[in-house]
Amino acid sequence: MTRHEERLAGILRRAIAGLSEEEAVKRLFELGAVSRRGCERLAIREEVARLEKRGMGRCEALHVAAGGFCCSYEKARNAFYNTFKN
Repeated sequence: MTRHEERLAGILRRAIAGLSEEEAVKRLFELGAVSRRGCERLAIREEVARLEKRGMGRCEALHVAAGGFCCSYEKARNAFYNTFKN
């Protein structure tokens, strides 16, 4: 972790000090410190992986995940296959 990242982490730790895990996550979203898109991509990837482990094919898993997240198949596919650098 760079010094800059350590400084930012310290700011975030102070912002959530004393909060429960759920309150801390909500606070980080309120502050704009957490990417909603990034979280959504992670959630879609995890859902597709979970469905694949249960024996579902990837295309079907992407369709099911899209339905579960109320988004298009294309958005779910993009979230699953594309990674973005900060």
